[in-house]
Amino acid sequence: RMVDREAKRAEGKGVGYDRWAAKHNLKQMAATVTAYQQYGFSSPEELDEARSAAYTAMRESLTELKQVEKTLDGKKELQRQVLAYSKTRPVRDGLKQQKNAKAKAAYRQKHESDFIIADAAVRYFRQKGITKLPTYKSLQAEIEQLTAEKNAHYNEYREKKARVKELHTVKSNLSQILQGEKDREKKHEHER
Repeated sequence: RMVDREAKRAEGKGVGYDRWAAKHNLKQMAATVTAYQQYGFSSPEELDEARSAAYTAMRESLTELKQVEKTLDGKKELQRQVLAYSKTRPVRDGLKQQKNAKAKAAYRQKHESDFIIADAAVRYFRQKGITKLPTYKSLQAEIEQLTAEKNAHYNEYREKKARVKELHTVKSNLSQILQGEKDREKKHEHER
């Protein structure tokens, strides 16, 4: 981005900074004009349209990324619940082996934390409408696939975000260049 030299001078920056800023601005102007030509823009309006399209593409990419992340989080939670439920299986089987109600009540009280975990998992499965539990391995494979998909979407989003930033910088620098041209024209008109 170009430096507003007048504002920096007003802040009290010295001559050395002003010289650096002048060179920096020239380099930025050259880079802006090169980028402007490289993309094939013939007017500031085309640049605005490209910037708007790039921003829309970035937002769509972000929406897709968020959807994949949401699905991935759901699969991870399901995997946690399946694991918790399967770890309580020996305790649940032990309850079935108890002969009478008194023994079952004592056994249930002794292993209360395991039954709380199992009951929470069962409630989760009912809420999600899951009647047949998936295997841990199949869930792990889905999670790995979704993670790869998420990473691909994230890389795509990052590229689109960089393009939006670049086009925004080109637009900002171009505006400063054009504003500088208008100021110089006004200055020459007043001198005449």
